[in-house]
Amino acid sequence: MHADLTGPLSAAGRAQERGVRLAVDRFNSTGDQPFRLAVKVLDDTGDPTRSARVAEEFTRDPEVAAVIGPTSDAAAVAALPTYDEATLPVLTVSALQIVFPTRANGALFQAGPSYASLSMPIVHRLLTHPGTERLGILIDRAGGQAAYQAGYAANLMTPSLTTGTTHPRVVPAGTSAFEPVVADLLAHRSDALFYAGDAAGASRVARVLGGLSFDGPRMAQHTSMGREFLERAGAAADGWEFVAPFTDASAPAAATFAEAHRKRFGAEPAAWSAEAYDAAGLVARELAALAGRATASAQPSTGPSGAGHPVRTRLTAAIAASRYEGVSRTYAFDEERQQLVGEEAHVYRVEDGRFRYLGAAPQPEPKS
Repeated sequence: MHADLTGPLSAAGRAQERGVRLAVDRFNSTGDQPFRLAVKVLDDTGDPTRSARVAEEFTRDPEVAAVIGPTSDAAAVAALPTYDEATLPVLTVSALQIVFPTRANGALFQAGPSYASLSMPIVHRLLTHPGTERLGILIDRAGGQAAYQAGYAANLMTPSLTTGTTHPRVVPAGTSAFEPVVADLLAHRSDALFYAGDAAGASRVARVLGGLSFDGPRMAQHTSMGREFLERAGAAADGWEFVAPFTDASAPAAATFAEAHRKRFGAEPAAWSAEAYDAAGLVARELAALAGRATASAQPSTGPSGAGHPVRTRLTAAIAASRYEGVSRTYAFDEERQQLVGEEAHVYRVEDGRFRYLGAAPQPEPKS
């Protein structure tokens, strides 16, 4: 487990660690498995330099069969060359940028929809409200590449997915006065709004719209979703929606997982825990299958320990060809970039100062 456990994304990192541990517990509890798994966890603190060192430590450890993580885009970019050179398969569920550095050995699996892919259900949801025809898109550079990629993709996809139009605006990082840009969006007849940026900016935009009594559908990128948005936006947060790549403990498909999480950790699973649980479950299944095939053909054991450590290239190839029904989604990867196939996502709405899970995001269909 390669995670940010003490840095800016520590909440996501800790949630993912818990998911991985639950998946390993489940695997080890089955009596007929060919080996037992253990979890090794290293903290990159959210620092790219530290992330590269974590990757080096994992690749040098012959006991490590695969890695779940890193947590952030920057950490993944820094670690990827090391993992790829060693052909050590790494599955990240929360590093979602469109393009990562070129890799020769296909070690990285992006086990979550990219920021651009998430724009498809965002556009579909915003522009299928009755009476909405023009989407105002506000890209806040404070959100970095995540905001740019999501906002750009939403602007690009709107005419291909809907009959609607867009009015996009971009503001520099550090913008604190959003009244002029919001006024411009509304002056250009925007009857639905999408903010791509960070929680601070999203809360400011929410307060501006609250003062204007804007009652159209409005949505912020999932990177803005959290306690900071709720606390800073106050009452103006109510009604805002988020399309997120992570499921909720209340989702029917997550019921068994959520109960196991409560029993193991005494708490509800947080965002990203189920996705890490799925990624680790996929790896465990493919490891066991490799061991089973080796046993059937009387080859040396492919268990994850000792001299029989599995060849990492074989595991990488097995993951690339896999299809796995997880708690949060179906996992399969495209051949070109090994990105997740499909745009399965989840919708949340703020009601009475809390995030309420609405269910799976509707799948967009091309306009007729």
